[in-house]
Amino acid sequence: MNAAIVIDKGAEFTIDFKDTRWLKIVAGEDANKEGQEGDKTAAHSISVFGSLVIDSVKLTSWVPSTNNYIKYKVQIRDGSTTQKTTPYDRDPRPYIKIEEDAQGYTSISNSEIAYLGYDCGGGCSGLSYYGGLGGHFLKNNEIHHNRFGYYSNGVSNTTIEDNHVHHNYMYGFDPHTGTHDMIIRNNTVHDHGAMGIICSLDCNNLIIEGNEVYRSTGSGIMFSKNMTDSVAGNNYVHDESKCIFVSQSHRSEIYNNQVSGCNTGIRLFHDSSESTVHENTITDSKLGLSIENVGPDNQIYSNTIVNAAEKAIDIEEVSANTSNIFGKNEVVGFDSAREEGEGDEARSQDKHKLMQE
Repeated sequence: MNAAIVIDKGAEFTIDFKDTRWLKIVAGEDANKEGQEGDKTAAHSISVFGSLVIDSVKLTSWVPSTNNYIKYKVQIRDGSTTQKTTPYDRDPRPYIKIEEDAQGYTSISNSEIAYLGYDCGGGCSGLSYYGGLGGHFLKNNEIHHNRFGYYSNGVSNTTIEDNHVHHNYMYGFDPHTGTHDMIIRNNTVHDHGAMGIICSLDCNNLIIEGNEVYRSTGSGIMFSKNMTDSVAGNNYVHDESKCIFVSQSHRSEIYNNQVSGCNTGIRLFHDSSESTVHENTITDSKLGLSIENVGPDNQIYSNTIVNAAEKAIDIEEVSANTSNIFGKNEVVGFDSAREEGEGDEARSQDKHKLMQE
């Protein structure tokens, strides 16, 4: 495909196994010319204002002259840098974008989506959802080597399940600003240059369950910046810096997750409030539970911390007057002889208040 496609309002466009095995999208005539970096028009795209169905096909970027994908010089962002932009992901590559005023639905299933997206300043990251009436499905796909595996802004009524998402330049799944009523379930998410699964900035009512997440840069699963009324349950998260991280978010439920091999197993941070962290098993991490500078009315109970290398439970800057409840957490395989002042009161199973160390 050496052209852009626009799916108009009221139209439905289908790419499926009945006539397509592999759709190779050329970047565009001007994509590699000097001065085109950052130009949204530089790469061919599929822009959706109506409805899009992709089923049982492979869809990638393509360079006819080299008979290969458009690959970044560096395939995955270097996690040691704090920069959000880098020079390696600016080469224009084709992308799929569900436009803000789209009036249909999008269903992508049983397909491989790879080597798409670039840093154009917004909307070109690979597979991006900005609108639609809902009923979006992303199921049983392999999504890899894109700039982002998935990005959304302000969308709702979306189900993302049974996908294998790996080796994307930055995020695996990044539902963002105002995304709500979404299910992210039974996915395998690993080896990304940023977070594995994150929702940030006014997201609400997300269910993140049954996923395996590992080897992300930063955190495996993160609730960020006023994410509310959301759940992370029954996930297996391992080999991360922070396995599960809740920051500036409220009314979260983190339960029955298996967490292992992380610098920090589960971290509750930065004014997060009214959240419950319960019945999680945290194994072989440096810090098991980390509670710092939280807001009121959190409940942390019935968690099991096994073989913590440094601290099973680390509590910092928590007021004794904020109605936080703590109890019945079990520490296994950790030497009880501790450095003075480490917070034995808060670790005791029969205490019911988080107390400042």
